[in-house]
Amino acid sequence: MGVEVAANPQQQAIADALWDNVEKQARAQHDGRRIALTRACDVKVERPVFLHNPLVPTKVLTLIAGRAGVSKSTLSIDIAAKATLGKLTGDWQHQPVTVAFAAIEDDMGMQKARLQAAGADMNRVLFLTVDDTRDGNTVSTGLQLPDDTATLRDTLREHDVKLLVIDPITSCIDGNTDKRDDVRRSLDPLAATAQELGIAIIGILHFNKGGGYASDKVSGSHAFRDTVRSLILVAKDDETGECVVTLDKSSYTPQQGASYKYTLAPRFITDDDGERMEVPIIAGFTPTDTNVNEVINRNVTGGDTTGRTADNEVADWLTAYLAENGPTSFKQIAADAKDAEGYTSEQLRNARKRAREPLIVTVRDPEYKGKGQRRLWQLE
Repeated sequence: MGVEVAANPQQQAIADALWDNVEKQARAQHDGRRIALTRACDVKVERPVFLHNPLVPTKVLTLIAGRAGVSKSTLSIDIAAKATLGKLTGDWQHQPVTVAFAAIEDDMGMQKARLQAAGADMNRVLFLTVDDTRDGNTVSTGLQLPDDTATLRDTLREHDVKLLVIDPITSCIDGNTDKRDDVRRSLDPLAATAQELGIAIIGILHFNKGGGYASDKVSGSHAFRDTVRSLILVAKDDETGECVVTLDKSSYTPQQGASYKYTLAPRFITDDDGERMEVPIIAGFTPTDTNVNEVINRNVTGGDTTGRTADNEVADWLTAYLAENGPTSFKQIAADAKDAEGYTSEQLRNARKRAREPLIVTVRDPEYKGKGQRRLWQLE
């Protein structure tokens, strides 16, 4: 079906407009959301592929989480260095691959020193930054998600990168990392990139303070734990000095819950000015029966089974929260405490009772106009 060629320009313009309207109506019929169904018999089943079996699968996001100073970054560097040498026990064993780092907390020189100490093939290591040009001026910045996802995908594909390490992953998320929607908006496209390219992406994330169940201590929104398919927890045992790694979550291996231990050993390298420097490396990576959950709770209580140290940390958090936010409803406090630290309502109420200098008191909400009273918590 078409429109007859008009005899003059005016008629032609009218005919073109009519045809454009027909095309728009045809396209509009296909706009909108529709349910798509796929028969299970038509879906291809593929076995999981691992960069590092069982810790780091490909096509998904992996998080390495732990308190500051427990060697999360050192572990990721060790994994990356072995990947460049083909020394990981995964599907690319004996096949050296290219890795990329998007790291904010260490400069490139320090990253190179740590990778060199770990024995990495430097020709297979790429450091990733983003050049942002505005009004002719170019500034080198860190990765920002989701804005840079498309460019990141093209760059990783072009250089055949098989592992991307983002350290820390919270530094590149656009929005509030305590809010589920902001985290998902940044990480879902990143996970789709890992799936599309068939690569491994590792993000480094911090633990919050205190005891409790280890994976609940992952800082920020619970969307971090929900989005990733592999969650690796790291803790340092104050009694032995050993670092413990637990595969807390894995969607692709029955070895979920497996734990390993290692120590940090010094390695001396020479910088480009001829100066000798010491860099920590991982040594003695072996299975263990001790898990991260046991370690962090033993460290927090220091052998005090009443958990007083952990309780005091809740009180400290609550005091700092009220100092920053002012009078706040308990409902809001409980929601923020759960998202930020994993604290329970009971822990918060107990913390309020224990708080001293300043005390935490309740006052009437002056803005509430409904029946009865609504109370706010505030510092005295």
